[in-house]
Amino acid sequence: MKSPVTMSQAQVYGISKQNSKEIFQFFQKNFGCTRKVYNMCVDSCYKQLEQAGYTSGDDLPDISFPKVAALKKDYPYLKEADGLGLANSVLDFQKACKTFRDQKDRSTYRKSALRRDRSGKELLSFRGLKGIPRFHAKSAGYFSYRTACQYPKEGNALKRPTIRLEGSILYLPKLKQGVKLIIHRKLPEDAHILNVTVFMDTDGTYRVSICYSYTFLMEMDYREAATQKQPLPKETRFLGLDYSQKDLYVDSEGRKANYPKYYKRSEQKLARLQKSICRKEKNGKNYQKSMRKIQKLHVKIKHQRHDYLQKLSTELVSRYDVIVVEDINLRAMGGCLSLGKNLHDNGFGLFREMLAYKLWKKGSCLVRIDRMYPSSKTCSVCGAVKQDLKLSDRIYICPECGCFIDRDYNAAVNIREEGKRTFLIYLKEAMEKEEEAKIRQKATKERRQKKKKAA
Repeated sequence: MKSPVTMSQAQVYGISKQNSKEIFQFFQKNFGCTRKVYNMCVDSCYKQLEQAGYTSGDDLPDISFPKVAALKKDYPYLKEADGLGLANSVLDFQKACKTFRDQKDRSTYRKSALRRDRSGKELLSFRGLKGIPRFHAKSAGYFSYRTACQYPKEGNALKRPTIRLEGSILYLPKLKQGVKLIIHRKLPEDAHILNVTVFMDTDGTYRVSICYSYTFLMEMDYREAATQKQPLPKETRFLGLDYSQKDLYVDSEGRKANYPKYYKRSEQKLARLQKSICRKEKNGKNYQKSMRKIQKLHVKIKHQRHDYLQKLSTELVSRYDVIVVEDINLRAMGGCLSLGKNLHDNGFGLFREMLAYKLWKKGSCLVRIDRMYPSSKTCSVCGAVKQDLKLSDRIYICPECGCFIDRDYNAAVNIREEGKRTFLIYLKEAMEKEEEAKIRQKATKERRQKKKKAA
């Protein structure tokens, strides 16, 4: 049975180079102004923490945020930028503060802060705490701004939405002329644009991400089975994926992804470019030329990886109803010298996110089983657990039934079977979390409306 569901989604388009110089100058102006507002918020936060004598721990004082209207008086050039983009910059800072305040541990320092303290360059302070909002540097590549779409309604004099996509032309607030986009996939006919983020990639190309909501028919069989505790349809197809450093994954049917390893392919060329840039004078013309070549190569690798993972995830979701993975700690693995390079190359974390939203759109979900579940040590035939299994053992030999099987394939089968057992429970919890998030979002919207009316 299918039912209409409203869902939010984002679509990224390239911005054509045929646009006028004024448009790109407007984008650069907004990038700088939003970065300036965010840094002013961080500076105000640090001053308040210094006055309160805060160093680390739970005694975090209340922090007041500067208002955009006051900043415009002090810095008149901010008036030339999109006001909603500046307001969103303040909201981003508030979100970063809330994330830091909600952290369980506010006394751990970053590795870079500890190194500076050991070398005597800078003493430890709250500035070096993990998770605390930090300044956005131009050199670090913070080139983006986000603006919201406003629609005609009672109380405003708008005749049409402030953000419109007409054919391949995008109209943005405070920009007199439209922006020509490279359209490769059209938005749904009933798409309701929520916000737009304009950003510049490290190779200098401009892109735009359009966030919109739309209504479509979603298959509700699995959701009804989860809420009403009914059995799953017999034709439900499950697939288990076990993470593999070499091949990205091994599935429960014995297939391997055979990831092309795009970074490793370009590693020699990257090493040659990085070696050449070391011989050049920093910030000179030849230095900047070499830096642009390095940035272009990194962007190419990123796009190759993203394209491969998008196609692979779409293929798996079209063939299977439920996909099960292990909830492994990718952050910890990424910091490991022997595992980190392959992990960052294959993008398994991004691959999981793609599977998750595509399965959710299908009416199902990506099941993540507990990372402590002994998928590799358990025999997929008899269920016996081999406690003395080593990481170097690539073939699993069961001590009970004598089963001789590939280690990763055995783990993938166990992951699939565990996913079959926990799928409906996991889906029900995911649906409850989604409802709670909607309630919180609605409450936040109501509080903001009350503040506006009170002001």
